[in-house]
Amino acid sequence: MDEERILQAIAELEKWEARRERVSARIEQGDGDASELDRIEEQVTHYERLLADMKRESLGSSDVSRTIARTGNP
Repeated sequence: MDEERILQAIAELEKWEARRERVSARIEQGDGDASELDRIEEQVTHYERLLADMKRESLGSSDVSRTIARTGNP
């Protein structure tokens, strides 16, 4: 695994988190679809787990942790 894959996964996670915020705001205004929010949550969970798996893989947790820390994503 290389750093590029980690960065791609982080970017996808950030996209889904931003989408979650937009959809949540629309739902609060009575204009959104709660089922869409459920699908978004599934994607957020997927990318969080993917990053956790990457952290345990052969690259070594310190390398992945360092990459994640540089992006500012917990």
